[in-house]
Amino acid sequence: MEFIIITNNPKVYNFYKETDEIIFLKGKTLFQLLEEINNYVIKGHKILSDPIVSHIENSSNPFKTILISKYPAENNMSSLDIIGGVLQIAEKLPAPLPLTTDENILEEFRFIDLNLIINSIKELN
Repeated sequence: MEFIIITNNPKVYNFYKETDEIIFLKGKTLFQLLEEINNYVIKGHKILSDPIVSHIENSSNPFKTILISKYPAENNMSSLDIIGGVLQIAEKLPAPLPLTTDENILEEFRFIDLNLIINSIKELN
């Protein structure tokens, strides 16, 4: 399946920039990333990876990566419903740590997010 990776994680960006289509939202928050996903979903793209569950379990992680369909689809109502609900949930989540925290902690968060998206891509293929 063809997809676009949308991330605010530099580790994911560096891992996939040579092999896949990727949109890097450097320095953006989870909510800003979800708003960008929402913009694509409004244009007809489908959400292909879980946009929130892994984040709730790891809500202090400031990095997030989501897969969307490369091309708009005729029927993406489920993705519209999902992103609408996710935005509501994200508004209620505690704010993640600022991006200026301890570099060792940030590297752990980057690595966790990278592993989650690697597994999501394996499941798609």
